[in-house]
Amino acid sequence: MSLSTFQKRRIVVLGLTTVVLFPLLRSCGGGDSSDPGNTAVTVNPASVTTVLSPDSITEDESPAPIILSGPAPIVQDGSALIAYPAVDLVGTLIATFSNFNNAPEIVCFVPTAPYGISLRITNINNGRSTTCTNVYQASLPGGITAVLHTKVFEKISNLVDAPIPVNVSTSP
Repeated sequence: MSLSTFQKRRIVVLGLTTVVLFPLLRSCGGGDSSDPGNTAVTVNPASVTTVLSPDSITEDESPAPIILSGPAPIVQDGSALIAYPAVDLVGTLIATFSNFNNAPEIVCFVPTAPYGISLRITNINNGRSTTCTNVYQASLPGGITAVLHTKVFEKISNLVDAPIPVNVSTSP
């Protein structure tokens, strides 16, 4: 394998550059850092920041926050009080009945009301009312906005009258 004149010159220039620059860079601090005896450090006392280790902090003194200042945050426990009004009209809905797959006879499904709350259902046509506990049901029939258990529905109307208009409010 024969090298051209250009390639030979290129190798010589790279070799000389390496021989000259390597000792110069090593003397400027670019050398091996594993030998701590050859390293000199100059420290300006005004720029030194004290770092506290957990062992050096006593119970009486605690370090101030480094990034944030101000009062300590309030510890959240993940709970919140939810207040429901004593009597709140959910609205006028169109109700029908279902046996809720043999669920207890006191349940109903009103998607606009909170789940688990006791609701007062009043038939607008005859004024009869009853209470039920709002539970979740997967779907509603078309045009219906409330589903009552069959026994609950029978307390306010005959089954043949379904669907009926009802007023729904939270029970006191």
